[in-house]
Amino acid sequence: MDITIGIPRRLGYLPLVVDVLRRTGIIEIIDRALPKDPRSKVSTSDCVAVFMCAIYSGHHDLWRMSDRLGQFDMATIMRNPSFDLSAFTEERLAKCLDHLWAKNPDMLMTSLAIQAISAFRINTDFLHFDTTSLLFFGSQDDGDIGSLHDGTQPFPAPPLITFGHSKDHRPDLLQIMFGTLVSSDGGVPLFGRALDGNASDSASAALFFQRIRSIVKHPKEVCCVADAKGWCGRVLQLVQHENLRLLSRLPRSHSLHKFLMDKPWKNPKRIARFTSGGKPMEDYYEIIGNDVEEILDYRPELPTTSPDAKAKPDKIHIEVPSRAVRVFSSALLRRKQATLKRTTEREETQAKRCMAQWHAIPYACRADAENAAAIQQADSDFVTLDIIPVIRAVRGPFKRGRGRPRKRPLPEIDGNHYRIDYEAKPVSETVRTQRLTQQSTFILIRTRTKGWSISDEEMIERYKGQFHNEHGFAWLKSGPSHKGLNPIFLETPERIAALCFLYVVGLMVWTLVQRTVRKNLKEWKLGLPYHRNKPSDNITTRFYFELFPSIQTVPYSTPDGKAHVQLVGITPIIELACKALGTDVGVFQPNGAEK
Repeated sequence: MDITIGIPRRLGYLPLVVDVLRRTGIIEIIDRALPKDPRSKVSTSDCVAVFMCAIYSGHHDLWRMSDRLGQFDMATIMRNPSFDLSAFTEERLAKCLDHLWAKNPDMLMTSLAIQAISAFRINTDFLHFDTTSLLFFGSQDDGDIGSLHDGTQPFPAPPLITFGHSKDHRPDLLQIMFGTLVSSDGGVPLFGRALDGNASDSASAALFFQRIRSIVKHPKEVCCVADAKGWCGRVLQLVQHENLRLLSRLPRSHSLHKFLMDKPWKNPKRIARFTSGGKPMEDYYEIIGNDVEEILDYRPELPTTSPDAKAKPDKIHIEVPSRAVRVFSSALLRRKQATLKRTTEREETQAKRCMAQWHAIPYACRADAENAAAIQQADSDFVTLDIIPVIRAVRGPFKRGRGRPRKRPLPEIDGNHYRIDYEAKPVSETVRTQRLTQQSTFILIRTRTKGWSISDEEMIERYKGQFHNEHGFAWLKSGPSHKGLNPIFLETPERIAALCFLYVVGLMVWTLVQRTVRKNLKEWKLGLPYHRNKPSDNITTRFYFELFPSIQTVPYSTPDGKAHVQLVGITPIIELACKALGTDVGVFQPNGAEK
């Protein structure tokens, strides 16, 4: 009997992505917020699912998405025998982004976070905040879709696409900032959004921590974890007002930091470090803890829409009982010593550039020159060299020379003036070691809240949980495939903000897969093939998805004229992997096998 075999269609891991997407509740949430329009062939929730499939296949732009997903058996992936990929045109997907924005992505994200916390029992005792920058190439248009807003929810401002501090080291490109608030329990994002390209981390931290009370049942039991930008007047005022807990790194520019670093280093407590497998390491921590009183005078910023926005509000006096832990890390010192040669070359180049700029500045009197030299020496925080200033008097006036004007024009001085000559002098090995040791020492600080007890050692481990944010940003910029999700090519800020909401949804699925699989494998004392195919219960989502490349559906027809679809690629390893995720292997079964 002759059998005619058709073209195989890929499934891969996309059925698992759609299954987890449904289990998070995002499909149901979007269907409630944006029910299907009878004039449209597909719903907004279906568009979101197609977006997720495109993102997880390595593409996120709207251009020719149907062609790129055409190699997949989308009817099986979407669990819909009548699924028609051609209905998801660029215009329909763009409208999906418009509708998501009109319904306020922040409100949708809040509903999704509440659903995920309940469905997956996510621990919210510690929530970590951080930001990164997303780059743009080309020009952006000003979108206006205000007419889509129904007025039931406050309409958020779209992110401002502008120049700012680039964490990708591309200050020549436009950008937005992207922030996430993730759990320490698997790094699951519970809130995320696009921010202005020049938004500060301190303002963003206050904005994100303010959302905690709408996500968790007991916000007073939540500890907010942030980097050094999180310990500032704006955040501390919010923490006190909301009765939250805060753990952060103390900024080196802070006066309290200098006070604690100048205290004698007596009888530090040494903490041994261990690998994830429990083996002892050579590296260690040395810590000294102190109870301190943080005192700040903070001037709040008025909203730009306020009639008194240009007026300076009164300062707010803040007193925060705190616990500070001074930490020396031998691993950090070892890394700095290993890159000492590169540090020396970098500081020599930087010193030459700084000295050339400072040398060109004239001063009207010796006192001004001495003050400037002292400030410049203090700002020159070099490890391998010292900046030695020499003040000299110059007879005659100073006038700006010919050529391109400076960004900051130099003053013209009619009479005699003073200049400063500089010399970069290498320091001794002893001084260099002392400075490296000081740079390998940092201070962690937390609020002392009534009813909350956490040891100094646990403060270090909890702060190290900031890597969850970094891993999420790495996924965002590298993507689950060979193509990353960044840079963004959409033009209107509103659609960009809606796409960033979908990034958070995709990141939530990515982290929930890893968290669920690891938890079940550890409980069952089993493993899946990891590095070099060795079984491990600590597998990452990337390696987990690499177990599914050969799963596909193969259509064929028999001489009696009947069409069939055969599923191939299912192995015992695949069955165990699906079980570890809590997904029935039946999600791979072809839809409409008999025609």
